[in-house]
Order: sequence, then C-alpha cells, then structure tokens
Amino acid sequence: MAVKRPVQVYVISDATGITAERVTRAVLVQFSRQIQPHIQRFSHVKTTKQLERILAQAEQGRGLVIYSLVAERLRQWMDEQKRRRRIELWDLLGPLLHRLSRRFQTSPSLHPGLLSVLGEESIRLAATIDFTLRHDDGNGLATLGQAELIILGVSRTSKTPTSLFLACNHNLRVANLPIILGLDPPARLFGLKRPRKAGFLIAPEKLAQIRRSRYGGRAVEGYTDIRLIRDELAYSQEVFQRLPGLQVIDVTNRPIEEVANLILERQGLG
Repeated sequence: MAVKRPVQVYVISDATGITAERVTRAVLVQFSRQIQPHIQRFSHVKTTKQLERILAQAEQGRGLVIYSLVAERLRQWMDEQKRRRRIELWDLLGPLLHRLSRRFQTSPSLHPGLLSVLGEESIRLAATIDFTLRHDDGNGLATLGQAELIILGVSRTSKTPTSLFLACNHNLRVANLPIILGLDPPARLFGLKRPRKAGFLIAPEKLAQIRRSRYGGRAVEGYTDIRLIRDELAYSQEVFQRLPGLQVIDVTNRPIEEVANLILERQGLG
C-alpha cells in the first residue's frame, strides 16, 4: 500500500468556520488515496495580527491555507500575502461575493456568521463539489444522469477547472467527459436528454502550446503534434453533432470565468 502524503491544512474564518471546513473536507476526501490531510480550523479571526501568526505557522508546516473571510480589509490583506509568501492561499468566499455583487448590482451585508445560518444550503454546496469531483474526466458514469451539466472536450481544454468553478461558485452538479480520438464516448451519454451539455473547442495551435507547457515546453509524440490535434478536434465536432442541443464554446484565449458565464447565460442556468 502506498504511503499517503501528510498535508497540513489551515482553515481560517472570521465566523465559526464550520461551513468552510465542511466544504474543505468534502473536497479533500476525494484525494484520500494520495494524501492524509490534517485540518486546523481558526475561528473568529478579526485582525491581521491573528492572520500573521496563522500564516507564520502555515509557512513552518508548509501547509495549505483556505480562508473564508467576509471582512473586506482582511481579504485584501490576504490577497497581498499571496504575492509575498511561499504557501498556497485559497479564498473560498471572496470570488463568490464579488460575482454576486455584480450579478445583483448591490453590495453584500458583510456580516461574519451569516453563512452559518444557511444550514442545508451549505451542505448542498459541499455535496455539489463532491459530485463534481466524483464525475471528473469520465468517472461516475453510473450516475451521469444526475448532473445538471455535462462538459465534453479533448484533453487540456479546461474541462475540469470550469466544472469546479461552476460547482463552487454556482452550486451546479457538473460532470465532464474526455473526447478521445478513435474511441466512442460512453453509450449512456447519448441516451440522456435531461442534463444540459456543452462541448469545448479550441484553436489547434493554442492547444498544442498548452500541452507542451505541461511538459516544460517539450514536444510529446501523439499528444502535442499539431496534425493529430486537428484530427482530435475534428472528431470532437463529429461527436458534438450527435448530441442535439449541445452548446459548442470556443475556449481559445477565454478565461474560465468567461467560459462559465457563457454556459450560464446560454443554458439558462444563471
């Protein structure tokens, strides 16, 4: 049996942090075969001095910091630390507050602790993220029909990060399936009418660049060859045409947020 890698995880909140810890655990459990997380929760953090002490501890333990801070001044301070420190800092709440402010054209109340009253909604969010992780890259075919959205595309077209973005920020159960040249997609996919579907396309040259960057700029036979990439993309378009109602999106040079918004707007999921 492989030895699991221990990982120190620091969950920070200016309220109880219970919801943030639940979401974190729901995500980390998907990697339980590879890592052994040790989670510490820091509740009711109100000052940058408190944050300074926690980050110093995290740096010593080479840990991962996940924070859910409603207070804008604390979030801004943490954003600055991302550039100064050699640890990963992930903001759970800030991006969602920002996007919802734009969506509703109003400012949030910014009262720490309001998240804890969500109860069932916070549990559903954790379940949504769990579902999306279990249905990544063609997994979970038996329950594919329970998805609210299915994303398809060839390798390295941002299917996974887009799926997680939609799950975390819009509470959508998302599954994603790879399109592999010469292999038929799962037959189950063509019998599903309810889940909405989106297919990702990309410029061949851009995809070749992305794939090479994964291997430090090196060419990899059968993976970064531009001719084979064109064949892959042509085949993916053939698959897309076999799925009535599928939304095709060109993701070339589009950030994940923009791609997600296109899906939400065109599919009526916003």
